[in-house]
Amino acid sequence: MTTDEFAGRTAVVTGAGSGIGAATALAFAAAGARVALVDLDGAALAASRAAIEEQVAGASLETHQLDVLDIDAVRRMLDAVAAGGGIHNVVNSAASFIAAGLDATAEQWSRSLGVNVTASAMLTAHASESMPPGSTVVNIASISAHAAQPGRWTYNATKAAILALTRGQAMDLARRGIRVNSVSPGWIWTAEVQKAAGGDRAAWEPIWGRYHLLERLGEPSEVASAVLFLSGPGASFITGTELMVDGGYSAMGPEGLGDSAQFAGTDAGS
Repeated sequence: MTTDEFAGRTAVVTGAGSGIGAATALAFAAAGARVALVDLDGAALAASRAAIEEQVAGASLETHQLDVLDIDAVRRMLDAVAAGGGIHNVVNSAASFIAAGLDATAEQWSRSLGVNVTASAMLTAHASESMPPGSTVVNIASISAHAAQPGRWTYNATKAAILALTRGQAMDLARRGIRVNSVSPGWIWTAEVQKAAGGDRAAWEPIWGRYHLLERLGEPSEVASAVLFLSGPGASFITGTELMVDGGYSAMGPEGLGDSAQFAGTDAGS
């Protein structure tokens, strides 16, 4: 389904070669935006663009293969995008999925912090110079920002940092009329999750689904819908906020899904 909600606007989406980034780029294109897709993986970037062009007739797209840690390359990309029609929406979806704990190396910490935090901060700072009032930034965080998970110091710490970064950006950019929010997905069926499942969703979704009240994994498109909401006029009074798109993961108590019959007629939890 295509709309014109974002017609005349330009969205920059990092990590647009796969997963949530690709789904978000597609959603913006379907809503009429000109979309700049950014990713380190050139083949994935080309595949994402082809998929969008197949689904959205006349989509206005451009691709930029670069490492978001290359700040000079990022600046050149943003300047080129701005020169072609301004920048109105930024989505920082590029991520390092390094998950290491006690044995994390300095190099792993540097990469994790660099991609997940520093790159998002620097890209937003430079992009904001070309963003008019009414523009938005959405940072992709994670439920991992809120929960301790075994052997995941690097990933979880950087995702938590994104929440603090979002609040700081929202404060400093509010005077320019730019709203900044974050989205925290639960377990989403992306390439990383697919890899962990060995490609067998039927076997693993019932297991991982029990971490969520909805008893299933999410789709990248469901996260993209939340990003577009925060990027659109319907969220005009929302800034500095985290939107959980986690199927109820963060609402679940220590009993998990439990057995409803087990607690029926009791005052458990009172």
